[in-house]
Amino acid sequence: MKEFIGTLFACIVICCVFTFFFLGIIVENIWTLVILIAFVLAVLITILIRQETRIEELENKMEELLSNK
Repeated sequence: MKEFIGTLFACIVICCVFTFFFLGIIVENIWTLVILIAFVLAVLITILIRQETRIEELENKMEELLSNK
């Protein structure tokens, strides 16, 4: 959960910077859109980080099993 919150805040900051420099005020309710995009990015990044962690754990288990032969 800590990874997700950190990733969410980082995505919100990145989206805010992008909005400030590139989008301006195009949509009337821009902040809701920014937070929604940041939330989706945070979910995707968190899923990828967890998947990478699981793959590393599986690699370590495989190496351990192969070395025990």
